[in-house]
Amino acid sequence: MDNGPVVPGTIHRVPAAMALRICPHCGKESAEESPRFCSGCGARMDGGIPPGSPAYGGTGRVEKNATMAGFCSSVLPGLGQVYNGETLKGVILFFLTLAGFFIFLIPGFIVWLYAMYDAHAVAGKMNTGEVEFKEMQMLPMILFIAGAVIVILFVLIAVTLVVFSSLMARLGPVDTTSLNRLFTLK
Repeated sequence: MDNGPVVPGTIHRVPAAMALRICPHCGKESAEESPRFCSGCGARMDGGIPPGSPAYGGTGRVEKNATMAGFCSSVLPGLGQVYNGETLKGVILFFLTLAGFFIFLIPGFIVWLYAMYDAHAVAGKMNTGEVEFKEMQMLPMILFIAGAVIVILFVLIAVTLVVFSSLMARLGPVDTTSLNRLFTLK
């Protein structure tokens, strides 16, 4: 008596109703009643190979360059995540890096290093199918870069104004005695 198909990687049979929810490629069980695609590897649940997958033979998706993703995040924290298609994650890492630099330099560098590592690792995992593949989109990358440059310029201007205003308050009216007062340790 046949109870259903064998689950990949095992010798156990599952009920036929449940077999429709188990991916024939990776063995992951779907939470949906009758899924068309596996939420784990993206393969068709009927056993066919979806267009765009590397095994399909079509032009399909372009694999992520993990080195490029890491490099993007080394230039601008979060840009590698945007390259990987994770725009929100990239924006969060960018602002966490800025906040880390304001708290103390070391937390900012730690978040920046994590952004580089994460971008590289996730790109590799997307290529192997461990995580959902997301296409790189040029518009979010351009908007992220433009927004980051604007935020960085705003922060630099704000810091410059604070520094100069404190210097001007210490100088008072500009004359030679004011300059001498600036360089004394009172």
